[in-house]
Amino acid sequence: MKIKTITALSLALTMFAGASQAAITDIAVNGDFETGDFTGWTLFPGSLGPAGQTIVAGNPGSAARLEEPNPAANIIKQANLLPGEWTEGQQIDIQFDIRGTAQAGGVLFAEMFSEITGGGTSKAEILGGGPLFPNANSEVWTTYNFSSTVGPDSSGGITLQFNAACAPVEGCIADYTIDNVIISADIEGPPPPPQSGPTNAIPTTSQWALIMLSMLLGLVVFTRRKHLF
Repeated sequence: MKIKTITALSLALTMFAGASQAAITDIAVNGDFETGDFTGWTLFPGSLGPAGQTIVAGNPGSAARLEEPNPAANIIKQANLLPGEWTEGQQIDIQFDIRGTAQAGGVLFAEMFSEITGGGTSKAEILGGGPLFPNANSEVWTTYNFSSTVGPDSSGGITLQFNAACAPVEGCIADYTIDNVIISADIEGPPPPPQSGPTNAIPTTSQWALIMLSMLLGLVVFTRRKHLF
């Protein structure tokens, strides 16, 4: 086996090992509200102040309830996630559950933003193209799924925003409960925590690649030595 072949094999396996580090990862922080509070979320209360943003029973566990009875916006968001880690056009998949009551102009918007460092956005998108409405039965959960892509400048990260808003109409109610928020993308996740003591761990894909590379190089050396003697 010639040196060029060895180099090509080494390069291919190294690239394979590096690519294996990226995986479909849920980057939402406390998307299921199981901390019992709004940890990981940025809050912009509406006309009711903090009383309009509460943690209630979810699907299952805990969920976030947004109440807005006046002409105002009641907003929570996963803000500025992974700044500098995205590429233009990269796909992001979003999933969440909602239930509640919407009357006389009450709506919920789910919006995605590609944030620019220092302020502003390079892309803003209303998921679904318009407001989202709950099931007519306020106790029934509806699951929504959307796909979006990253804008040309995401140096400030990406943001998923929920906005419960009311029109200036008498009797308006926007009362939404949100749960199980998932923001997934093919992006490198955090490294696993270090392990203490001896383990019988199964090698990762990248470790297998390095093992295979070592075996191939060992085979090449053996073959060349055999030809010499």
